Amino acid sequence: MKQILLITLFLPGFILALNGCSPAGKFKTVNGVVMGYSYKIVYQVPSYAPWSFESDVRRAARRQAQMIDRSLSLYHKSSVINNVNSNKDFTTDSVFRTVLTKAKEVAERTGAYLNTTTKPLQDLWGYNMSNHQNVTAHDIARVLEYTGLWKVHLDEGKVIKEDPRIQLNLNTIGIGYAVDLLATMLDNQDISNYIIEVGKVVSCKGLNPSGTPWRIIIDDVSTDVIYLLDKAMAISGSLKNFKTREGKIVNTLFNSRTGYPLEDPLISTMVIASNCLEAATYSMAFYSMGLERSIQFIESQSNIQAILYYYQEEQIKKYATSNITPRHELQYFP
Repeated sequence: MKQILLITLFLPGFILALNGCSPAGKFKTVNGVVMGYSYKIVYQVPSYAPWSFESDVRRAARRQAQMIDRSLSLYHKSSVINNVNSNKDFTTDSVFRTVLTKAKEVAERTGAYLNTTTKPLQDLWGYNMSNHQNVTAHDIARVLEYTGLWKVHLDEGKVIKEDPRIQLNLNTIGIGYAVDLLATMLDNQDISNYIIEVGKVVSCKGLNPSGTPWRIIIDDVSTDVIYLLDKAMAISGSLKNFKTREGKIVNTLFNSRTGYPLEDPLISTMVIASNCLEAATYSMAFYSMGLERSIQFIESQSNIQAILYYYQEEQIKKYATSNITPRHELQYFP
């Protein structure tokens, strides 16, 4: 199973004294897999913790991941999303409804072409656009009949598709909600200091083992870092894996109204928000909107925190909102 861990966390070494058998005060790590992605949780054991606390947290995280997989994972054959894609007549669960509702809300608000129904277009164009010379306008028109998030509706918990061939993929946005649910699990355990990382989505609460806000490298190509305190962050795209064709940047998304791959200098988007579902959805929205449209939307709002990285004049440049300041660090000494 492919594991994606593109955000690097630096946790300095430390020694904490223990009283009796209690692990209170120590930072512990929990690893697992959710929706095909590895997750990593680093948390501080609270002072009241019983001897079974660590195993309780591991089991609770595993149960939460299994619940998310049963709803959103395309790897889980009997998941809610696979039943929706098979056109089963049933009522969806709250996890699925929350993610789909958020995707539709942000798509309608921004006009973004979220990559939630475009697998047929990806198959048509081929991996890395390998089939682009053979794609015809007729082929695209045929596939467009069953793409488009606006053709998917919720009615009293049931999914109504305007075309039964429409296939949903909520992985990218769903990862954001998976992190939020894992964070809720830690909050319910009264854990005050933690970080959760799934793919390119991170949720932070409290302080790291050094007693400072959590330090996160945005991308291993950039020397920019962000310090997060009680915030969530999500990244779409990459500063090193973008593709060019005939001098233009071609990302991995498709315009679900035209059927053509997006060509835009925007190569990566980073959004900070109060929760990961919000951050992941807007990060994907901006990535699919392109540089100019994203900037226009961002500047019409007052509360969005984002960095847009784009490739221009053979170098990576960035646009950052005025309410966020990435720190440039060539070296870091904890």
